[in-house]
Amino acid sequence: MITICVLQVPEVLPEAYWNHFLSQVSAERREQASRFMHQADAYRSVLGEVLTRVTVSKFTGLAPAELSFTRNSYGKPSLIHHSNVPFNVSHSGDWIALISGGVAELGVDVEKIAPIEMQIAERFFSPMESQFLATEPAERQRETFYRLWTLKESYIKAVGMGLSMPLNSFAILPDERGDWRCEQAEEHRFHSQRLDDQHMLAACSAGGDLPSQPEIVTLEDLYSQLKHRGSLGY
Repeated sequence: MITICVLQVPEVLPEAYWNHFLSQVSAERREQASRFMHQADAYRSVLGEVLTRVTVSKFTGLAPAELSFTRNSYGKPSLIHHSNVPFNVSHSGDWIALISGGVAELGVDVEKIAPIEMQIAERFFSPMESQFLATEPAERQRETFYRLWTLKESYIKAVGMGLSMPLNSFAILPDERGDWRCEQAEEHRFHSQRLDDQHMLAACSAGGDLPSQPEIVTLEDLYSQLKHRGSLGY
């Protein structure tokens, strides 16, 4: 079963939580976190890996800290010793999102909604998507832009090619029922929703139904699960 987990990033992490989270991520992640100028960036980076370790470890029989990751040539992460366990992670603004489960390739994207020039759609969207966006009421155009953007990002992340696949080389549009579809990849499933007033979430599966709502993970849940699964050693 495919699940989507979301975690809201706090403004300040308790020191005990932060120290324990740091001890459970890779040395590369700790070094990266130490270089960030803004603490919020360090929080997102470290918590994204912790959420991934805690959630994905359930499919492997390993403790969260025992997992090892690699990336393909386009930057998509995977497990070194359990490459058949699909997952994908994204973070932006106040939220981290993780999709995992099933057997097909997965992609997820979360973006903070900010003011944007609509002309950018002509550079990155297909002609059909640009036309669809232009026909939306003015008060809905920014939301539609971010909905399309996150859907497209979730698709290229699922495919595993990153931005080496031009965003304007495919189109994701709603069908007559309002479900999002990609004509170039009809087998893929899509999900889109607002997480709150300022953040958009989208997910893509190459096979298998997506949940209608994400599971909200609290900081306390994450800390407790990390302690529990680490102590069990699986």
